[in-house]
Amino acid sequence: MHNIVVLGVGIAGAPIIRQTMKNVVLPSSDYKLYVVVPTTHYHFPLAMPRVIVPGQIPDEKILFELAPHFKEYPAEKFEFVLGRAESLDPNGKVIEVSLNDGGSKSIAYSTLIVATGSSDPSGVPWKDIGTTEKTRTKIHAVQDEIKKAKTIVVVGGGATGVETAGELGFEYSQNGTKEVIFVYKDALPLAPLYKDSVRQAAKNELSKLKVRSIPNSTVTSVTRSGDDYVLELRSKDGSTSTLTAQAHIPATGLTPNTAFAPASLLDKSGRMKQTTFLQAEDYPNIFVVGDAGNLQEGTALNASNQALHLIKSLPVYFKGGQPLKYEPDNKVVAAFTIGRSRGTGQVGNIKLFSLLVWWLKGRYLGTDIAYQLPAGKRTSMVVLEK
Repeated sequence: MHNIVVLGVGIAGAPIIRQTMKNVVLPSSDYKLYVVVPTTHYHFPLAMPRVIVPGQIPDEKILFELAPHFKEYPAEKFEFVLGRAESLDPNGKVIEVSLNDGGSKSIAYSTLIVATGSSDPSGVPWKDIGTTEKTRTKIHAVQDEIKKAKTIVVVGGGATGVETAGELGFEYSQNGTKEVIFVYKDALPLAPLYKDSVRQAAKNELSKLKVRSIPNSTVTSVTRSGDDYVLELRSKDGSTSTLTAQAHIPATGLTPNTAFAPASLLDKSGRMKQTTFLQAEDYPNIFVVGDAGNLQEGTALNASNQALHLIKSLPVYFKGGQPLKYEPDNKVVAAFTIGRSRGTGQVGNIKLFSLLVWWLKGRYLGTDIAYQLPAGKRTSMVVLEK
């Protein structure tokens, strides 16, 4: 029996599971597929900047139970293992899994697909933070903290920070009910790979929402004093200052979920080293997609593109052929919502109009189609089947 093990059921993992079952496993008596993930529910991450605003998006719009989508697969061909990958022996071809119920399980594989994604080390639930219950509890805790706060500080000038500051500004600071402060390390928000006009537009739109921006600054320490967070800031000129807030929302970057992998498979950032065939270096029976790999920047679009490529490549591989080469598309494609009526973005060298970003993304933040994702019937960007 050829055991296929998939680690992760996110934007990359879910469609790979469904299409591999449909096109490889079910038509043959030679394969069985195992899915290993610690969560009972699929967590849709793209809407989280709005989800954390109390009263905006209910849990059922971003958390979807996985079991109903797996029940159609026969037990002799499919196994759902509720646990976290603890260690990988690539030479012995074994995954050790720490089960949610406290036990452990060893799974021997012939082919391994790593789609474990990433998480925020600060514990903010931009992605899963462990079990579904832990993620749900943390979402509600952040919502409650924001609801009670008079001052909210968002730290980190990337896409998540910009969108979160925009959502909070739209809900609170534009009408004066709460102060929203946005701290980021450069002169403008968003990464330098975006046009200055796009970055300036983000800053301008936040200003219209009366979000107070503190650029060229980093947070050097955060301490608690009663109900307050006390943040120490250092600016680029070396001066220091202090902020006091009742809600602190860090959005300063994600960490790949690859702690189970041997150091020899990882680069300096902790991401798994990928070849242009989406395989782990020196191990052609291990495929890596999405945030866990180092071939591209960890974005939902890149994860979707890699998943779509692997879906086409795996049937060739399972028939004994050479997997298809992946050609990364590094063209800039991004849209940033800033509140529920504004936005900016970029495609190639073209800056997107605010109204277009609102129409394409800002109205729903993907929650209108998210229910299709755990079934693997679409990626975040592309419909795979009706």
